[in-house]
Amino acid sequence: MRYALLIFFVIALSACNRSDIFFRFADDLAVSKTDDYFNLTSEQRDDLRKDVQKDIQNIKKELLPQVAKTLREIEPEVQKDKPNAELISRHFDEFQNYFKKVSAYFKNTAVKVSLKLKSDQYTHFAKELRDEIKETESSNELPEDSLNQTFKRYRRSIEFWIGGLSNDQKEKIKKFISTHPYPWRLQNQSKEFVLKQFLDSKENPEKLKKFVADFYDDFEAVRLPAYTTALNEHTKAFQRFLIEEFWQSLSKEQKKNLKENLLARAEELEKISQRP
Repeated sequence: MRYALLIFFVIALSACNRSDIFFRFADDLAVSKTDDYFNLTSEQRDDLRKDVQKDIQNIKKELLPQVAKTLREIEPEVQKDKPNAELISRHFDEFQNYFKKVSAYFKNTAVKVSLKLKSDQYTHFAKELRDEIKETESSNELPEDSLNQTFKRYRRSIEFWIGGLSNDQKEKIKKFISTHPYPWRLQNQSKEFVLKQFLDSKENPEKLKKFVADFYDDFEAVRLPAYTTALNEHTKAFQRFLIEEFWQSLSKEQKKNLKENLLARAEELEKISQRP
């Protein structure tokens, strides 16, 4: 059920140095991650690979040009002392929508896989996900642990686009996270909430089909409402922080890096979208 969420292609924009390599092996990653969660049979793996390859081709042709277009629209704002906050906010929202769009591409494949799962595979999935939740809880048990985990994630993402951060910039990010902590606990509670709905629907094919389809069409609709609210508040606060405070700290070299990376990634995605 979760494999599409693990291969969000928008993540490749901020976490993978070579999108072409990522897409070349995306089907392997999808099948491998799904197998980890569900312990698939060889027949299930083969069927999944064929379906995922078709889904990925559709994403490449239809979604990547849209992502590239957004990157190109952001680029002119880079050299400004203060970017157009409304415009940048709109682009942030567009990227959030790309997450949902990517998930929806895998809906039919996910429904097909779910309907063929055996009882022991549901049990295996529940154990894997709950182990993942426990690991997250352990790594964020103390406030400083949670801060460090969030900081590392934001630092990696930002440095990918602009290069190394100054000490002052690192402190700005840490201060933001301290003031607006990421809702780790609600995230884990939401995972358990979604898992329960999934397991409760497994005995009724029509109910299961609807739940999985709804999950892939709009995963926010089946998440814990409190988590959705907290995450949206955190995300909006982070957007404001980047535009109204962090942007002012960018050096000329960092802006140059950002401009070049936006255009280079847009060009790369456009080329990938045109390949068979």
